[in-house]
Amino acid sequence: MARILIAEDDEDLRLLLRLVVQRAGHEVEGVGDGVAALRAITRGGYDLVVLDNMMPGMTGLEVLRACKDITGTARPVMLMLSALATRQDIRNGYVAGADDFLAKPFSREELVERIHLLLDERAMQFAMTPPGAAGSF
Repeated sequence: MARILIAEDDEDLRLLLRLVVQRAGHEVEGVGDGVAALRAITRGGYDLVVLDNMMPGMTGLEVLRACKDITGTARPVMLMLSALATRQDIRNGYVAGADDFLAKPFSREELVERIHLLLDERAMQFAMTPPGAAGSF
């Protein structure tokens, strides 16, 4: 079970995402704006953050940029969600620090699959990196 933060300003969608991710076996918290997302992320303890791009306070891209200095096990995996999904929007997400990008609309199954793949990838990276190795998370 992973600890996951859902940062989405649309309350109905945030509640639906929380339910879907909880049913997939994870502990979930939700916030409704970018400032609250950044506060929660910097407090730490999350394995993965599902981050909407268009939020009040700070955009998802701004949150990603602010989190770039978080390293090691303190840095959660970042999955960006956005209705803005041109090649440039997707590129901007990755450049800002997203580990993956999911365009809206998406299926529940696709969301859960992406979350599990990202968490598996993170676990493998930590398992293969010797403690204290240069460049480790």
